[in-house]
Amino acid sequence: MNRHRRQFLRSGSLLTAGWLLPGVPQAAGITRKPLRIALISDVHQDIMHDATQRITDFVKQARAWEADAVMELGDFCTPQPANRAFADAFEAFPGPKFHVIGNHETDGGFTREQVVVWHRMPARHYSFDLGGIHGIVLDGNDCPPGHIDGYPSHIDDAQIDWLRDDLSKTDLPVFVFSHQSLERPNCIRSQEKVRAVLEGSRHADGRRKVAACLNGHWHIDHAREIHGIPYIHINSASYYWLGSAFARERYSTDIHARHPRLGHTAPYRDPVFTLLEIDFAKQRFTLSARQSEWVGPSPHEIGAIRDGIDPAWVKPACSAREIRLA
Repeated sequence: MNRHRRQFLRSGSLLTAGWLLPGVPQAAGITRKPLRIALISDVHQDIMHDATQRITDFVKQARAWEADAVMELGDFCTPQPANRAFADAFEAFPGPKFHVIGNHETDGGFTREQVVVWHRMPARHYSFDLGGIHGIVLDGNDCPPGHIDGYPSHIDDAQIDWLRDDLSKTDLPVFVFSHQSLERPNCIRSQEKVRAVLEGSRHADGRRKVAACLNGHWHIDHAREIHGIPYIHINSASYYWLGSAFARERYSTDIHARHPRLGHTAPYRDPVFTLLEIDFAKQRFTLSARQSEWVGPSPHEIGAIRDGIDPAWVKPACSAREIRLA
């Protein structure tokens, strides 16, 4: 095993040694094969000039990994006809495909219901059983009380009640997927209520059901444990957002003319994504490394890292992570 695969996440990032994979009793001779889910987030077809190629590269790698399924964690594309070829590049994967609704899917006045139909999702939030785990997909775009404008970033009480009920019905280890973070301060407004439900979901013998929560949205490479549950950010496949104050052309004038918001980003030269592998026999799960490089100056070089973000989290990469579960 190389040094990246042996990376451990420690205090201040992630601390996971000493607990069992939730929902899987400790026993000798577990023979269930590892489950592999290829994950990609924040491709942003409506901003990136080469988003279809990024998805094509992702699906090609997922097949090379012999992934059992693929999942995109939101900010994928708006549900308009011009984006059909992009969406179909993701659909080319031959196995199960899962979608999460991001905040930008509704740009231009589209509704979440239109997104559900576009991707043939079972619902805005839903769950599934796959290869020995129970997956839960949350929708962090509910409107909080008194919301006026902007992206709402909220999970309402009805969805929280659904989550609690869904958790009560499974005996499998649970992985929770969302676009917005349940870890970053003031991201999902109801995140403390949601985390309380996740932390309180236990088997009869006291074993916790929730193995981890994974999200996109922030375009950072970061992880942290809260009350025993790892919260892991999957980096954007495409860029770190800079905003208009730091806008510049990093590609040809023609490309920027056709993709005007591209200049507000610090793009990654190659797409960034990861493989989630859950190994029941070894009582662990891992995330694979993926390294790219900046196109043009980095956000660090031009002083464009947003307040509250550790500069170490801003990189054109997904880090390898090994979370030991026994």
